[in-house]
Amino acid sequence: MDENVCRELLANLQIEQSRKTALTEIKNTLISSNDSSIASSFLKSPELLECMTDSNSEQTLLACDILSICMSNLSIDESTEVKNVIEKSLSHGNASVQAFGLRELRRVSSSEAFANETLILLVINCLASEETSVGTPSIDLLVALLPKFVHMRSVQDNLEKLLGANDIVRCRLYEVAVKVGRQSGELLDAMKKFLQKAIQELDEEDILLQLSVLQVLSELPVNNHGMAYLENNGVFDKLMQKIERLEEDPLATILVPGFMRFYGSIATIHPARIYDGYPKIITLLFDCLLSEDLTILPTAYDTLGCIAYPSEGKRQLHYKHGAILKKTLKHIHGVIRNLPNDIKLRLLGCLTNLFAVDGASADNQITSITQTWYGYLSEEENLNLVMDYIRNAFPDIKRAALALLRAIVGHRWGQQYMLQTGGFVEYLLDRKQEADKDVILDKYEIIRLLATSSVFDPQTSAELKQYAAEGAFYVRGITEVAVEGAS
Repeated sequence: MDENVCRELLANLQIEQSRKTALTEIKNTLISSNDSSIASSFLKSPELLECMTDSNSEQTLLACDILSICMSNLSIDESTEVKNVIEKSLSHGNASVQAFGLRELRRVSSSEAFANETLILLVINCLASEETSVGTPSIDLLVALLPKFVHMRSVQDNLEKLLGANDIVRCRLYEVAVKVGRQSGELLDAMKKFLQKAIQELDEEDILLQLSVLQVLSELPVNNHGMAYLENNGVFDKLMQKIERLEEDPLATILVPGFMRFYGSIATIHPARIYDGYPKIITLLFDCLLSEDLTILPTAYDTLGCIAYPSEGKRQLHYKHGAILKKTLKHIHGVIRNLPNDIKLRLLGCLTNLFAVDGASADNQITSITQTWYGYLSEEENLNLVMDYIRNAFPDIKRAALALLRAIVGHRWGQQYMLQTGGFVEYLLDRKQEADKDVILDKYEIIRLLATSSVFDPQTSAELKQYAAEGAFYVRGITEVAVEGAS
């Protein structure tokens, strides 16, 4: 762009009637140009920055688009203007402009030298925004940027002010504290005052707030120091006391899904700690699984699938809770057909995790456990139960059933049961059966796995290997069909 034209366009920005046209021309010109000197000139221009404060929201967003294009054409290290624009955006009164500033900060935050105390304080301020488009993205930015600045007095003071904000903002703060604190013991120490406040919220009467806090805290024990912190601060004991008092306070039953999600997510990482230390939560889970309460079944299925996915979780369930699990799987066999589709999907996902292996292959013990479980569920040594749902007309049910099949045939017994299921192998090898792209891909992944199996006869094995080699979307040519017909 010619320098004179550039100056003319910037001058037109000062005239309200021509401002939108000038902004559009600048944007179109920048899109077609990669000239960093022009981008730098626009970033430095007070006329363009002034448009960000325009009462006309359309013009404000146009100005943001232009600034974004300019900044993408500049090196982070060579442009102080980028930092200047982001600071102005984050302190802007318009939520759309603040959201723009957060997006740009995320884009350039990979440069360790870019973030500074001022930017951190501005993002903390954005965390308190009433607008979700501003408050929510601030969480991940702070998680990424805070560790270097968390010990600064100004940062701690500004975070602490948010403890007096509304429930939504406090929960955002707790999420930041958990995600930062779980990174290391030192960072957890820096977040203690906020984590302690989150734990105190569990004693409040607001049930919905307790559920939100439970969900946030469940992410802390991904490392041992996070698990130790919750145990040392009595969180598990506090929750067990609530569970024991459920019958006394019917309203508290609303918390049951939260309890299950909390303990279930932790059991995925520390199965023995939950099974050995808090058996009552496992009892509560099975009570829910055997109930007819459709409001709680989805969470119960999710939780069972969550805790049963790890190999250690399978062992704990089988050897310590085998009798009630057997009863539950037999119960599931009786109710699955009559469940609404949305809950049926969750149950199929749960069963997939029960039979799936959390590693490259199952050991003999896990293989034996899963075969026993399938016997409880089906009482037949075939896969008719799974085939019924693969034949379902709804693609989401069909895909969930194919995922379950994929988990089952990951075991040798599952492959053998497939051989004993009339028409199953023929269905998989028939390319005309399905039209949905995702279903075709799901089938193909199963065939790739089966193509390496040794349980099939030579002809079937050859057909599986040929299908796998040809790919998911192979279409047979007319000549091939004619030759086969002639033979």
